[in-house]
Amino acid sequence: MHKPDAEHLPVCEPSSAAPSPLAQAHLGAQGPPPLLGGAPGEWDAQAPLRELQVHQIELELQNEELLRANAELEDTRAKYLDLFEFAPVGYLTLDRQGIVQEANLTACTMLGVQRERFLSRRFPLFVAPEGRSHFNLLLRRVFEAPDKRVGELTLERAGGGALHVQVEAVASQAGGEPAGGHCRMALIDITAQRQAQDAVLALNQTLEERVEERTARLRDLGAEFERFAQAVAQDLLSPLRHITSFAQLLQQETQPTGEAAGRHLGAIRHSAARMSTLIHALIDVSRASNSRLRLTQVDLGRVLGEVRKELRPGLEERPVALTSDPLPTVQSDSTTMQLIFLHLLSNALKATRSAERPQIHVGVQDTPPEYLLSVRDNGLGFNMRYRDKLFEVFKKVHSDRDFPGAGVGLAVVRRLVARVGGRVWADARLGEGATFWVALPKQPPVLD
Repeated sequence: MHKPDAEHLPVCEPSSAAPSPLAQAHLGAQGPPPLLGGAPGEWDAQAPLRELQVHQIELELQNEELLRANAELEDTRAKYLDLFEFAPVGYLTLDRQGIVQEANLTACTMLGVQRERFLSRRFPLFVAPEGRSHFNLLLRRVFEAPDKRVGELTLERAGGGALHVQVEAVASQAGGEPAGGHCRMALIDITAQRQAQDAVLALNQTLEERVEERTARLRDLGAEFERFAQAVAQDLLSPLRHITSFAQLLQQETQPTGEAAGRHLGAIRHSAARMSTLIHALIDVSRASNSRLRLTQVDLGRVLGEVRKELRPGLEERPVALTSDPLPTVQSDSTTMQLIFLHLLSNALKATRSAERPQIHVGVQDTPPEYLLSVRDNGLGFNMRYRDKLFEVFKKVHSDRDFPGAGVGLAVVRRLVARVGGRVWADARLGEGATFWVALPKQPPVLD
C-alpha cells in the first residue's frame, strides 16, 4: 500500500488564540495531545477536534455567565419596578402635548383611575379648569430649558373630589440639553398641607375679626372711661373748690382769735389743693391713653421751640442752659410729641432746682430703624435700683420737698411713646444727673 508523502498531506495550522483559563482547567487533566507516531513534528489529526472542544467549553461558560448576569438584571429590574410602582410620589411620562405615556401605580391611585384608562389620555383633563392654563404654561417651559420646573396644581379625581399636588417636571435630556419629546413629572400630594394652611388662614381671619371687635370695644371703653373720669373730676373739683374757699374764709375769720385753728384750716386748704392736683393728673393720664393720633411729618425742632415758649417762666427764673442738637423731622403725632417734650423738660427743670449751673441738653442719634432722642440734665439723678418705678403712676423716687409734683409726668410719657410704637428708658447716677431716652421708629405702626 502506497504511503503518501508528508509534503502532500493537508496542513492544519494550530489556532493562535490561547484557550481561556477555565477551558484549560477543564482540559488540563487530559494532558497535551499526542503527536502521530510519537515522532516530533508529525501532524496530529486530533488537534482540530481538540480546539473545537475548547471553544465549546468556552461558549458554555460564557452562556452560563450571561444567564447569571441576566438573572441578576431581572432581579434588580423587579426591585426598581416595585420602587417605581409603590413610591409615595406619583410618576408620569408626558409628551409635548401632555399625553400620558407612562404612569406608576401611585399616580393612578391618586387620581382614582385604572392604568389602562389613564395611558394615552391628555393629563390636562385631570387638572381643575382654573389651573389648566397654568399647567400648559408649565409644560411649555419644561421643554424650553433643562432646569427642573416646580408648581402647584389642583387635580380632579375620577371618582370626584379635589387633590392638591406639587408638580416637579424635567424634560428628557441628552448632553445636558432637552432631547426628544418627553418629560418626566412627579406629583407630590400636598392636600393635607393645603387644608392645614386653609384652616390657619381661616383661624387668622377669625382672630383678626375678633381682635378688631375687641379693639373697637376697648376704644369704646376708653372713650367711656375718659368721659367718666372727666365727669368725676368735675364732680370732685367743684366741692374741692368750695372746701378751699370756705377754709380760706374761716382762716381769715379765725386768724385774730386762734393760731392753732388757722394752722388746721391751712392744712385743709393744702390737702384740698393736693387732691385737686391728683385729679388733674388722672385726667392727664386718661387723655394720654385715649386721645386720637394723627400721624404726619413733625419737625421736632419746631416742637421743641413751642415747648420752650411754654416753659419760659421756669427757664427765666434761674439761669438754665437749655441746648439741643439739630432735631430731625419724624413721622408722628404733633400733639403727642409736644406732650413728650413738655413732660421730659419739666422733669429736668425740677431735677435741676438745686444745681448751681443747671444744664439741660436735648440730643439725637440717627440709627437705621429709629431715632434715639435724649434729654440729659445735671440734676439730682436717682438710684438705678428704682428705675422701674419712674414710669408708674404716682410713683416717685424723691420726696415732695426735693421733687414736687404728682408723679404722673413720666407715666404719661411712657404711654404716649408706646402709642407711637416707641420705647422709653432712663440712665442716671444719684447726685450726678439723669438721661431719659426715647426711641422713635422711623416707620411707626398704627396702634390706634
